[in-house]
Amino acid sequence: MEAEYVPIKTSDKSSWTYCFRQVLVVLVLWTSYILGGLNLGTPTVAIPQLRKEANSTAAVSDAVASWMTSTTGYSGSICIFIIVPIGHYLGRKFTMKIIFMSTLISSSIIYFSKTAMHIIISQVIFGLTAAAQASVFLLTLTEYSSPKYRGVFLTLKSASIFWGMWVANAIGIFAHYKFIGLVGIFCSTYSLIISFIIPESPYWLAYRGRYDECAVAHRWLKGVNEDAEEELDVLLKAQKEMVKNVETLVCAVYSIEMMKKLSRNQTTVYIGVLILDGFTVLGMYVGCGLSKIFKRRTLLLSTSIIGTIFLFAMSIYLYLTKYSVLAENDYVIVAMLVVYSLAVCCGPLILAISISAELMPMRFRSCCVLVYSIFCLILTSTTLKVAPYLFNMFGFHGAYLGFGICSAICVTLVYMYLPETKDRSLHEIAEIFKSKGIKKEKICTGGAESIYRLFRVFPRFLLYVYVKF
Repeated sequence: MEAEYVPIKTSDKSSWTYCFRQVLVVLVLWTSYILGGLNLGTPTVAIPQLRKEANSTAAVSDAVASWMTSTTGYSGSICIFIIVPIGHYLGRKFTMKIIFMSTLISSSIIYFSKTAMHIIISQVIFGLTAAAQASVFLLTLTEYSSPKYRGVFLTLKSASIFWGMWVANAIGIFAHYKFIGLVGIFCSTYSLIISFIIPESPYWLAYRGRYDECAVAHRWLKGVNEDAEEELDVLLKAQKEMVKNVETLVCAVYSIEMMKKLSRNQTTVYIGVLILDGFTVLGMYVGCGLSKIFKRRTLLLSTSIIGTIFLFAMSIYLYLTKYSVLAENDYVIVAMLVVYSLAVCCGPLILAISISAELMPMRFRSCCVLVYSIFCLILTSTTLKVAPYLFNMFGFHGAYLGFGICSAICVTLVYMYLPETKDRSLHEIAEIFKSKGIKKEKICTGGAESIYRLFRVFPRFLLYVYVKF
């Protein structure tokens, strides 16, 4: 039987020591998202290079090209059923080891690849990593970081994806796409080594009833100051009580094709894409700074509203130019896309992972992240797969109108249900939903209790859908 946890009072080391330790862990996870960006960027540069080498577009047909960009998500939706049980029963640390072994294999295939089929095989294997990024790694990011650092750590995660895509595109411009695999091999090896050094997640250890190990890991990561000890005390008490009572890529991937259809001027196309990519990354870092100043709910709502307004504005403008009411101006289109990109990157894009991971209830984290991640992976891959056909069928004016309507509905749901999560522990966030929930009746037993729980967490599930979308 585990010994009782006893709070300790001792002089704490510099807070920078524990911040560095948390960064060490989070850097491993950031690296996985950089690998995700490399994975997303590989088809973009590999397709034209393979066609050029074969001197024929038949080397990579349009159908094969679409599978190269969407296979990872479909593979990941299946791998969810593998990675979530591993994370739940064997721990977050063991999951990291498995993931980076798989990315090492996937990157090696890219480095030695010769055909489009090799790229697709690499994408299939990377589905395991995509599954972890959409599920277990969301939980891991929140569990290893202190409340005061958690927001920044989670928001910078989104920037890591785009840095990976930027590196992939840069390699494709100046060298052969195979060197993307070489970068992936280096990143995977580094992360695999670090995953053997770091401790297990304190939250996972507490959930498994290993309270002494939990205290040791928690103090190694967060120290023994008053706030850290209070968080540890609340965590252990909550887990013991539980035992007692018995968790926009389309625009980035298709940015060049979008600009080609929105403008007939090739110079404007490439300048516009460069400007859009630059403001995308800039917006993420601006948003990270704003997240330290403003509350998460305020920042998410304000930027979402701005983004929704510009979706409608772009739709209206494109409708007017289509029917010759207004003359088409390339710079107006680029300016609108830039403002929209800034709004999305400052808010929804960087806050999505942070908020969705924080909202998952402590008791059902593995179940919630399983459903959520399957939905998100299938949604992302399906969107990437059908986006070109939708743009051709409805035009960008129709697509933007549909996106604007969906965003308006989702913003309304956020306003109605989303609580403030900034600087609050995961236990405090869970208590907010308990206090707002319907009082549980004694008659809710067995199947009735399950139905009760389903309807009680449904508003939170809608929020998960929004912040990912």
